[in-house]
Amino acid sequence: MTYSIIVPTFNSANTIQECLHSILNQSCEDLEILISDGASTDATREVVESFNDNRIKFFSEPDKGVYFAMNKAIGRASGKWLLFIGSDDTLYTNKVLEEMKGYLDKTDAGMVYGSVKIVGSAPWAEDGEIYRGETPLTTLLVNNICHQAICYSREVFNSRSSYNTDYPICADYDLNLFCASRYKLEYVPVILSNFKAGGLSSLVDDPVFRKEKWTNIVNYFGEKLFDKSFQPHRKSIRKTIPLFLKKAEFRNALLAMRLYLYYRRKK
Repeated sequence: MTYSIIVPTFNSANTIQECLHSILNQSCEDLEILISDGASTDATREVVESFNDNRIKFFSEPDKGVYFAMNKAIGRASGKWLLFIGSDDTLYTNKVLEEMKGYLDKTDAGMVYGSVKIVGSAPWAEDGEIYRGETPLTTLLVNNICHQAICYSREVFNSRSSYNTDYPICADYDLNLFCASRYKLEYVPVILSNFKAGGLSSLVDDPVFRKEKWTNIVNYFGEKLFDKSFQPHRKSIRKTIPLFLKKAEFRNALLAMRLYLYYRRKK
């Protein structure tokens, strides 16, 4: 099976129908849909079950947020590629999965991404904007790739296993940084989804992730950080030194110190 499409829901009766229509009407039928529901109290289950399509797998139980829901679905997924979309998002066209499959069948990347069309406005994008195109590592260190634009290889979750639920808003950003450190990332010229702006990830900060972002980058990339593309971030890397020392992670603290001194010499 090519695709496992994972849709976390909670009281999504008003939006899930359009989302599912956009998936089930795809010309590529080599897919499963995993609806990971957080014990909705509205008619979400009834709407999903009204489709009566055996490609849909619905499971519902209380959870602590969207990434908890997605982690549960990852363990149930059987596709080679995992795509995560919100219950108020839709796929861009009825042929987009077929178009994307043409690239996925030929790639050796662990993460393949395109773009999304923004529906509504967010602080970082306008309504109708195609966001954000090719994103080199130098840009990814500052701005995330939209979750709904990405297909992840099953291999990513075999090595990483799940999203870090310590980050209730930015766990996908953390995952993307991890992928960039371990796998080939490939951009393809495909608009994959219509992304509904205005949700938590559009509007709310994640202070825990913001604090730990650069310690994670040092941990993920290690010696690969001895590259000129990271030099503009030397101050961020310097700030990780006391954080590593506080956690008694002396090896990483030493690495961060070496990196900072290396970048200073390269100025």
